[in-house]
Amino acid sequence: MASRARLVAVNRVVTAGGLDESGVDAAIVDQARNLARMLDKLDKVDPPLNLLRLYDSALTKLQRAVERNLSANRGRKATEPEPMDVPEGVTSPPALTIVEESPLAKLRREKQARRAG
Repeated sequence: MASRARLVAVNRVVTAGGLDESGVDAAIVDQARNLARMLDKLDKVDPPLNLLRLYDSALTKLQRAVERNLSANRGRKATEPEPMDVPEGVTSPPALTIVEESPLAKLRREKQARRAG
């Protein structure tokens, strides 16, 4: 039976990197897995150099996808708002009051005043 070491390694990278296997990263994940299977079948024989280069290229792209995914997750966590300290007894935000009249509201008020006056 052929070894599955390369396929297992690719699957570990996909899982550890949190790559979306059905979304943006699906093509590179599928390509890396297929190339790993081909190399695992040729375990006892020296694989063709082209196949090794394709596998190396797929692993590089997979690593870039993992880095992109991890940096996106880090950025998302960094921008999440801190939870606010809410005083006891407060169950809803304070009522919003408009302090300044908007230009549109001012125009409407002036137009109504002209019609009435």
